[in-house]
Amino acid sequence: MFTLVGDPVTAVGQDIGGQNRTNLYRVDGRFIELTTDLESREEAETLVASFDAAVPQWTGFWDLADDRVAGWKVTAFVMRDKQAFASQGLIPIRVPDFPYGYALNDSVWIMAQPSQYYTRHLMLHEGAHSLAFHCFGGAGPTWFMEGTAELLSTHSGQGQQTKSIGIPNDKADVPYWGRFTKMSQVRAESTIPSIGKVMQYPPTLSGDVESYTFSWAAASMFAAYPEYRDVFREAANRGRETSLTFNRQFRQRLAKDWPIVQARWRLLTHDFDFGFDWDQQQVAISIQDPLWDGKPIKFTVEADRGWQSPGVRVPSGVKVRVRASGQVTLAQEPKPWISEPEGVTIQYVVGRPLGQLIACVLPNQTPRQDELPTIDVQTIGNQSVVDVAAHSWLLFKVNDAVGDLGDNGGSFEVTIEP
Repeated sequence: MFTLVGDPVTAVGQDIGGQNRTNLYRVDGRFIELTTDLESREEAETLVASFDAAVPQWTGFWDLADDRVAGWKVTAFVMRDKQAFASQGLIPIRVPDFPYGYALNDSVWIMAQPSQYYTRHLMLHEGAHSLAFHCFGGAGPTWFMEGTAELLSTHSGQGQQTKSIGIPNDKADVPYWGRFTKMSQVRAESTIPSIGKVMQYPPTLSGDVESYTFSWAAASMFAAYPEYRDVFREAANRGRETSLTFNRQFRQRLAKDWPIVQARWRLLTHDFDFGFDWDQQQVAISIQDPLWDGKPIKFTVEADRGWQSPGVRVPSGVKVRVRASGQVTLAQEPKPWISEPEGVTIQYVVGRPLGQLIACVLPNQTPRQDELPTIDVQTIGNQSVVDVAAHSWLLFKVNDAVGDLGDNGGSFEVTIEP
């Protein structure tokens, strides 16, 4: 799939010490030609193999025909010593100073990071920009540009086993990546940005981890829900547009769904973390859900899913009594761990007992402000009364870490009544 170029890159300039640099070398692949000063040639070869493995996954995501990337090849520079590359004329003057990476048409520059994962992530990120420039003529406004690049570059595995477009399962798998760490900090500070604020991010981020994090979260949400996915993918074809026109047209395409977009965004930014699985976490709500008429409703809350709705909206000023029964299984090893609606008090998740039935009062209307109020999550257990101040969805789930739902089983039987 690739070959090493045996001779070092010919020195064009002088280094600070006045000696010709001869420690640069190239690794050639199908979609990338990498020039680097990494100490490990094995790491360089792995970078190239990872890039070549990711590109077909990207074209599949964008539903691009193979001929759209026929002959396309990225010239990449992964650098420990940026000055050595600059002194040899390998960084054009028009490339601005950058802390992590930069893409210009079919060329990308990446600073080597303390972890191989994060170096690889940045190379894929800048490569995703290059693909957008090549196939769509541009990458759109900041949230779309950086969100899609983060979506395509967040990965697992390496080399030919690289799997792109995934959500990491564990912090240890993505050293120095820091996206969920930043999201947790913002949650703790109660400064979660609205989806509208994210879509208005300025054109220059300069390595702003928070903006990259929430742009990625937005792209992940729009790509995950079938109702939004086609609109999101088709928007890439307007990559040349970086003005408000892009966002206005995007929102117009989703105008009927926008209150649901805002509501799902609030849930996502409350829960997004390692091991998050969209198959488990898609929330089935609609602005067309009927207002609850006060008649008792019985429904099932599954232990292996995120927030779940009984299919109604609750009017404002209503007090709802919730009763629950049943058992769920929260783990299988070393033996099945059973919980009833009150939860297992020997272990806590986000301040509540593991396995406890909890509820979220999610207003139908999201406040028009840059920073969102914290969503109202309440303990239900066997029985509780929930005050609903505004027209809202009343959602339920079994309390567990989002990354630990895969081995859960069973359900609680829930009844809501006045």
